[in-house]
Amino acid sequence: MESDIFPLLPAFRMVAATGGFTAASGRLGMTPSAVSQKIRQIEALIGARLFERTSRSVRLTEAGRLLLHDTDRAFSDITDALDRVRAVGKRPAGNLRINLSRLAAQACILPRLAGFVRHYPDITLELTTEDRLTDIVAQGFDAGIRFPGMLEMDMIARPIGPALRRPTLASPSYLQAAGIPQHPNDLAGHRVVRYRLPGSQRLQPLIFKVDGQVLRIDPPSRLVLDDNEHIALAIREGLGIAQRYMAADTIAVCSDDPVELLTQFEPDPHQFQLYYPSRGQPPKLQAFIEWFCG
Repeated sequence: MESDIFPLLPAFRMVAATGGFTAASGRLGMTPSAVSQKIRQIEALIGARLFERTSRSVRLTEAGRLLLHDTDRAFSDITDALDRVRAVGKRPAGNLRINLSRLAAQACILPRLAGFVRHYPDITLELTTEDRLTDIVAQGFDAGIRFPGMLEMDMIARPIGPALRRPTLASPSYLQAAGIPQHPNDLAGHRVVRYRLPGSQRLQPLIFKVDGQVLRIDPPSRLVLDDNEHIALAIREGLGIAQRYMAADTIAVCSDDPVELLTQFEPDPHQFQLYYPSRGQPPKLQAFIEWFCG
């Protein structure tokens, strides 16, 4: 029975990854009815339903989730093995899928992207930018890029991109009207722009370092945004005080630039991590690591 199921598993995993028969059929190069037939064949062979089907959605059952989870490592190992075989005596090649946040794309990838694409013409690089956390194995990604505290379990990680500060900033016009805070606790009396985490929908606290200890505060907010560049705009427009990520070597260049506040309380810099599930990286991923992490 196992030999009958093996050829059908890619269709099952693609439906699970894309969330539907039509989307999976486009990726697999077959009709939706052919995909549906393969799923029915698997379900008949194992004696369990893998998907709950409605007119609007397709969802994994408990049996489906178990099958997806337990085949992840095997398919990852097979993909790595095939990539290594194909790459013998050749340049790194193939489709390389990276899942990363918008900030990671801006800070780590975009500045060096053109050079990588030109240097490796046989690699098809696919960048999926989303600020919600994603199971990179289940969704078919080769690697992800996130801050250290957001990595999935049992992943290999490499630092990537520049160290990023998180200073507290305000425009000169705002400070002239509202005054300059001298301590993080003074922010309770100011207009504060806050960042909402897109995944958890939690308001991110403002973080400071006071007497060697990390201090997290949740001041009332007048404006809530979920994009680092939108926060930069709000600061420049004088809409309030905010923290945002910046490259460690960023400096002010004119009198209208935002002013750094509470500098003696600034938290330690952060650096993004490139993470992936296997130590046997295929050549295409190894090329990416050497280019962007080297």
